[in-house]
Amino acid sequence: MNLSQLSLRDLVYIVAVAEELHFGKAALRLNVSQPTLSEQIKKLETHLELKLFERNKRSVQLTPKGSELVGVANKILIEAQSFIKLAMNKKSPMSGEFHLGAIATVGPYYLPYIIGPLRKSYPDLELIIHEGLTDNLLTMLDRGDLDAVVASRTFDEKNYRVYSLYKEPFWLAAPSEMKFNEKNGKISLKDIEKEHLILLSDGNCLKDEVLNFCKLSKNKISSKVQTTSLETLRYLVATGTGYTLMPELALNEDKKLKGLIKYYPFAEKSAFREIVLLTREQYAKPNDIRLLFQKMKEHLPTF
Repeated sequence: MNLSQLSLRDLVYIVAVAEELHFGKAALRLNVSQPTLSEQIKKLETHLELKLFERNKRSVQLTPKGSELVGVANKILIEAQSFIKLAMNKKSPMSGEFHLGAIATVGPYYLPYIIGPLRKSYPDLELIIHEGLTDNLLTMLDRGDLDAVVASRTFDEKNYRVYSLYKEPFWLAAPSEMKFNEKNGKISLKDIEKEHLILLSDGNCLKDEVLNFCKLSKNKISSKVQTTSLETLRYLVATGTGYTLMPELALNEDKKLKGLIKYYPFAEKSAFREIVLLTREQYAKPNDIRLLFQKMKEHLPTF
């Protein structure tokens, strides 16, 4: 097989099937018919003279060689996207589509600070927001679906450029009837009973940060709560289910819950999380990231 027989479309097809491990789902994602996708994969395997996928009626699995080639295909597609972005880059900075990811415990509370200023400063910018869990957002960033991500600093920073935005204090959100040993309006971690702590579900970096701050192991604490939403946690606290830790930007007053929840700052200086902006190490437009970071730093929340 020579280079002229291989197209970027072929690489898109094999990556989609590798990620979905299902031809029907991959075809739906690519907006092509399943027979078209299957036939194209078969042609590619014939040209390569090797099997990329093991298929049967129940499942699709990558072969060892297929797994190796998919990794290379991913890198080629990311570089191809970088090529297009560079080629289409206008003279004006921060123009065109920009896909920004944000973890769910940051997006609704922090992004309103910057969306208006960004639109005002860069009217040609089309900012597209994607919300999700850290691992999912980093996967999207790695494959080029996102340009940058706003997240808590809890990930492996290898192969990323990381820009620190702010440190956000944790507060204890507790039912109003619960009493604590306060000192100067603050409480200490040692004065709260860990068994009443309710947390977000696994996969949320905020849960891991809270466990780390509270010096608790995942194996030593069990929670009946399975939610990715801070707002759901807030309502559970209001009903007396237990208490939780919340980042300061999420301490908005819900009129429906007025008088049902009381918030306490912590005496410990370690009660905070660090929020950062990150992008790929080899991102095609580093100047745009610097401009975005600069604008974000100009419009930070105060604590």
